Amino acid sequence: MSSGTPGIRVALLLLVTLAAGAAGGIAVDRRLEAPAELNPETTEREGRGETTIERFADELGLTTEQRDQIAPVLENTRTRMSEVFDQVRPEYRRVVDSARAQIEAVLTPGQVEMYRTLLENENEDSTDRTAESSDRK
Repeated sequence: MSSGTPGIRVALLLLVTLAAGAAGGIAVDRRLEAPAELNPETTEREGRGETTIERFADELGLTTEQRDQIAPVLENTRTRMSEVFDQVRPEYRRVVDSARAQIEAVLTPGQVEMYRTLLENENEDSTDRTAESSDRK
């Protein structure tokens, strides 16, 4: 093997780790930044304008009384989930910021600039997808 092969392997490993970390971070960030999206009572099915509770109610054949009993459970769950996210969000930010700093420490200045641009683009794409989802509601 040539002496350049370990360098290529390290670079590929870094790239895979970066991609996996970014994907995981973005997925978690979406959930932490937009807990309302997780509200099972208001999350709409794509293109149908039907809330999850409506779909479940129809599929389960729920009575009006059952729907009325389930609605406050879902509202309480949404409120509690929001409270949990509020508590977790600062620690999550610290973990993400630490990981990004560690990754940047390994990168060259040019790679750091590119990495930051990639993260900004991912954040913009995430914001666009969240806005599109909200527009359908």
